Amino acid sequence: MEPLDLLLASRKVGFVLSGGSARCAFQVGAIETLLSLGVRPGLLVGVSVGSWSAAAVAVGHAHRLRYYWRAFGRMPHVDLKNLWTHHSPYIYSRVHARCFERYVGTTRLRSAATLPLFVGVTRLADRRPAWFDARSLERPLELFLASNYLPPFYTHAPRLAGERYGDGALSDNLPYEKALEEGCDALVLLTMKGESEGGLFKGPYDTDHVLPPEVAERTVVIRPRHRLPIRFAETRWEPIVRLMDLGRLRAREVLLGERHPETDLCARGTAPSALFTRFLKRRPRS
Repeated sequence: MEPLDLLLASRKVGFVLSGGSARCAFQVGAIETLLSLGVRPGLLVGVSVGSWSAAAVAVGHAHRLRYYWRAFGRMPHVDLKNLWTHHSPYIYSRVHARCFERYVGTTRLRSAATLPLFVGVTRLADRRPAWFDARSLERPLELFLASNYLPPFYTHAPRLAGERYGDGALSDNLPYEKALEEGCDALVLLTMKGESEGGLFKGPYDTDHVLPPEVAERTVVIRPRHRLPIRFAETRWEPIVRLMDLGRLRAREVLLGERHPETDLCARGTAPSALFTRFLKRRPRS
């Protein structure tokens, strides 16, 4: 069955949005294409940066995703006074708090119309993955900050249910199993590792993941052709919007069989994340 036909014929489609720093702007354009073609999610699972976009879609604000990203990039991200309180000059927590309430909102998350939304995190005590329903938490912002927690951008890991959690991508960057567990019969995986780089990045210890056959047959993977040339913490609008537009075209390639030369965009050299992964693999896993 063709990818688009599979999704349109499915009873409950799950959108799974991986992490990938600023490269996740690619997901915005892909979501725009999916929705324009009539593919509506019944559930979302988000990890790290992907969790913010997943939240906006869950509350019905997919049409405001570009505004969300632009607002985040335009705010100051450094304040030296933050060194005294959070031991870091970065103020991402404050910026996220302002943007989250404007483009997602705690009240909207609790609305009956909000789609099921699960956010993946890593329990720091044992580096194991965990998932929380964002709709059920008293302070959902803490969940999203936990899924994005990486020093030095954040220095105090949030507590959820009495335990500290960090970036979800450190344990499971592509938790499609959670979407299946919640009853989805088809999946869209929006992930950032380029096809030319190899298999899917599911985590630092599973960098070339291959979907099991029974999962692959009901899954549509939308990812870049190659590694995207963008800084890890990029906030400038021009490169961000370029990736959004690339994601929109790449989704059309996957779903409609089109071909767009813009999707051949490719970064040079080895990805910094690949070097970080090699370092982690040398360390014993607890």
